Amino acid sequence: MKQNLNLLLQRLALLRLSIAMVWLMFLAYLQFHNFANLQVAWALLVVYLPLLLISGWQGAHREVREWHLLVHLVFETQLLTGLLYFTGGATNPFIFYFLVLLVVSAYSLPALYSWWIAAIAVVDYSLLTQWFQPLMSHQMHSMSGTSLFDLHLAGMWLTFVISALIVITFIPLLLRAKEQQEQEIHELREQQLKNEQLIGIATLAAGTAHEMGTPLMTMHMILDDIAQQEDHPLTKRDLHILREQVALCRQSLQQLANAGRSAHETGVHEAHPWLARLLHRWRLSHPNALWVDDGIECAACIAASPLLDQALLNLLDNAAEAGQQPIRLHSAVVNNTWLLNIAQPDPTAASRIQQQRLFSSQKENGMGIGLYLSNASVEQFGGTVHLQAQPNGGSLCQISLPLSAPEKQ
Repeated sequence: MKQNLNLLLQRLALLRLSIAMVWLMFLAYLQFHNFANLQVAWALLVVYLPLLLISGWQGAHREVREWHLLVHLVFETQLLTGLLYFTGGATNPFIFYFLVLLVVSAYSLPALYSWWIAAIAVVDYSLLTQWFQPLMSHQMHSMSGTSLFDLHLAGMWLTFVISALIVITFIPLLLRAKEQQEQEIHELREQQLKNEQLIGIATLAAGTAHEMGTPLMTMHMILDDIAQQEDHPLTKRDLHILREQVALCRQSLQQLANAGRSAHETGVHEAHPWLARLLHRWRLSHPNALWVDDGIECAACIAASPLLDQALLNLLDNAAEAGQQPIRLHSAVVNNTWLLNIAQPDPTAASRIQQQRLFSSQKENGMGIGLYLSNASVEQFGGTVHLQAQPNGGSLCQISLPLSAPEKQ
């Protein structure tokens, strides 16, 4: 709403500029036809200049609150009343501008403030019907009643034209600003929902990791006891494998805890060395995984975070498990963005792509949240993840990350 009020005040400054130009032409017309006692009206018109400058500057550089807009509208209402008093009062067709100010207040201000503006406008209009300075010309004796009536009709026609222009330009601008604000609110709600889902997943993961600690410790102690027994039924090789697997699980839990504490510690690093390190790490956890280098060496600096490390590993897993062929990797820099394409050329890969359903998977033992979590992690750094089917039946996963300035040594 605050951003909307700033935009509204900027639009109001443009509207004031147009109204000031109309008043300028009107007073010049009266001056040209020798209407008297216009000095005060000219002085009041000069006040419009600082008013529109202040509204334009405040709307662009300061946070506008509702009471700020109330003060602007009250001041302009009184300025308009002064101009009307010296130019015919309620007989002046430009009294229509009261309605424009009421529309602006009703659109943008709370009901109480709008009622205040309406009450002030009604009081001013009522006073102008009784007390005002009639337009008197030095040549009035030569002007008939018909000529004065024609002048009033011309003013009414001009009033209608100006009203139509204001309605078809000013009001749609305000409505589009309101729609844009509602769209931003909708996106913020979606982001909040996504964050709540991620917090829920993280809470469950942390609880599960904590619960796994005790069983793993128990298994470690039992395996140590078995190793001290001479007649245990396990071979030395099987016992060694079991102890290694338990130690690996405990080490993974410890790494998970350390990564969680440093998840939001970000920096900047070169994209190609980072990708090479992660591919080596991925090969250790997936000895049978294969990839083809289609050009991953690319000079680019991107954000560094454990969240991005895990996101890329998840996406590599998904690509490798989507088909039986080696995945193909290619990176490039396009429009200040680092792009990494992970392609699975297997003709059956496209049929295994998740159809954008959260927490569902077509893997035999998968939970389907890997892609969702990877996308959420990449989005935190201004990037995106796009997964799409290829015409040949394969799949393509594209990661995009904005370039970062190299860290100073």
